[in-house]
Amino acid sequence: MNEILFPSQYKKALLKKTKNSTIRIGNEVGKYNVGKIYSAKSYAGRNWNIKIKILKIFPTTLCKLSEFDIPKRSIKATQKNKKKKAPLNKKIELIRFKVL
Repeated sequence: MNEILFPSQYKKALLKKTKNSTIRIGNEVGKYNVGKIYSAKSYAGRNWNIKIKILKIFPTTLCKLSEFDIPKRSIKATQKNKKKKAPLNKKIELIRFKVL
């Protein structure tokens, strides 16, 4: 089974099924497919035994994330997450998913 990686602080939200979207940037764009099931793991490689089903993928840019009701702090965090600040017109994917 393929895997989808998350920051370690997202584990609780995934277990509670309160997290249902993720932003993918850089080499993770184009990596996931609608309808597929992935195993959620931490970026450190820890398997959380959580299955994620991709429901919808929205190709977009950082500056258009607010149109999807993504909080500004999440957009800024994504922008700063790369080694150098990502431009707001950077192509990204907003992925909506369901925790199984």
